[in-house]
Amino acid sequence: MSEVCGSEGVELTATHGVTVQRFVLNSLLTNGFVVRDNDTGALAIVDPGDRIDDLARAAEEWGGDVRWVLVTHCHPDHCAGVQQIVARIGGEVVGPPAGPYDVDRPVSGGEALDFGARAILASATPGHTADSVSYQIDEHIFVGDFLFRLCSGRTDGEDASTAQLFETVREVFDDLPDETILWCGHGPPSTVGEEKAANPFWRVALAETDPGPVGEVRYRGQPVPVLAWAEDYDGGRKALLRLPDGSNVIVPGSQVAG
Repeated sequence: MSEVCGSEGVELTATHGVTVQRFVLNSLLTNGFVVRDNDTGALAIVDPGDRIDDLARAAEEWGGDVRWVLVTHCHPDHCAGVQQIVARIGGEVVGPPAGPYDVDRPVSGGEALDFGARAILASATPGHTADSVSYQIDEHIFVGDFLFRLCSGRTDGEDASTAQLFETVREVFDDLPDETILWCGHGPPSTVGEEKAANPFWRVALAETDPGPVGEVRYRGQPVPVLAWAEDYDGGRKALLRLPDGSNVIVPGSQVAG
């Protein structure tokens, strides 16, 4: 794998079969991507939440053959520009069916899409949201906010679930090759091997026994044990908490005290 970091929040990563341009879209450091099948020139755009002109221009410079516009989950910073990018450059929209956009190919996991000489495989990866989907192209997986490098998306949302996130780590990611590249919804990419070795939340998910607490904080007015801390993409931290009902939740450090 080779990487070239460009200006204005653009990074280019190439492997033998696929080239990925990563765009930092906004002040939240949300990522959008333009992906090329190097054998045929087929293109896909992933999570066009903003910088629509830049994403479209990159696709046009690569020949403009946009087959798919892929949405990992329905939060606006990842999908607000779907209709604009389709109007500008084309492509069929693929994503969870409940999004605020017109979807041509609703997916919930298990689907395969033709992509030039390759295939795009959709997997259900709930946790940050119940209907989150990841897309695999060869050794590249676009995981949305299921994962931030050595951290995770928060699971205190209305349809979020730490239990589902941990099950997905075990069922979807644990058996993948260590060199599999994970393109996160915010911040830099990672690999399966790096996450299994050093992600504090994945360590808990993959542990054979229930881990003990590493501290205590106050959350929503109650003292609760902390099972793990992780450094977040934005310079903050997230905490994995054990709630009084026995369930777990991942929250930003700003949500706890003590």
